[in-house]
Amino acid sequence: MYSNQTLTEKSKKAGRHFSGWLLISLLLGYVGSAIAGEHHHFIPGETRTGAYIFHNYCSVCHGDRGDGQSRAKDGLDPPPRNYTTPESAIELTRERMIHSVTNGRPGTAMIAWGSELSAAEIENVVDYVRKTFMKLGNNSAAHTVPDSKLLASRGGVLYMQSCAMCHGETGARDTTGRMQPPPRDFTSPAVIAELTRKRMIASITDGRPGTAMMGYGSQLSQGDIEAIVDFIQSAFMSGSTPKQ
Repeated sequence: MYSNQTLTEKSKKAGRHFSGWLLISLLLGYVGSAIAGEHHHFIPGETRTGAYIFHNYCSVCHGDRGDGQSRAKDGLDPPPRNYTTPESAIELTRERMIHSVTNGRPGTAMIAWGSELSAAEIENVVDYVRKTFMKLGNNSAAHTVPDSKLLASRGGVLYMQSCAMCHGETGARDTTGRMQPPPRDFTSPAVIAELTRKRMIASITDGRPGTAMMGYGSQLSQGDIEAIVDFIQSAFMSGSTPKQ
């Protein structure tokens, strides 16, 4: 049998032990909440802005300025994406970003948000990031995005999926990252004078040795490749008459 004093001492020790674990649990819970961001399930019929979503879901990892300089960055491997770099502007198409936000990125801390955000909200936050933090070619006042009819064409859709990540959504990207030589500026009069339709079809089909231009002949049909070339000439090279 234990004496009253022994029982009292054991109770105190158990209390201290429980309090310690409670404190650790609370701290871990706080850190977990900080890493995950503030989760607020979407409400049907209510669409939140890209700025609101970025602040509440993304900035805890990607930073308030989209540069990856957050309090959580040191605990994440690989670190959060810095959206302000030239490499991000080249690599991240709108479609890829929507897919990443929706489904997450395996091997990284980027979780899937498809169950937390509606499709419209995911598009909102992607467009907010692209407009606010990324140095995209279409941010230049000298160039404009093609009209919606051209973008909706077969060639326009394929261009945005396969080509815009390097050549830009306006055909002339301001940033080129480490690409040497840099991607073609389809709006340049010199380039327009040089690139015939036949040569462009060959370049897309087989690629260009010594450049970052890969061949798409095994991925796209001949009709798809011709549609892309026709889109480029109509959307970006209309200032001069492209050669056939």
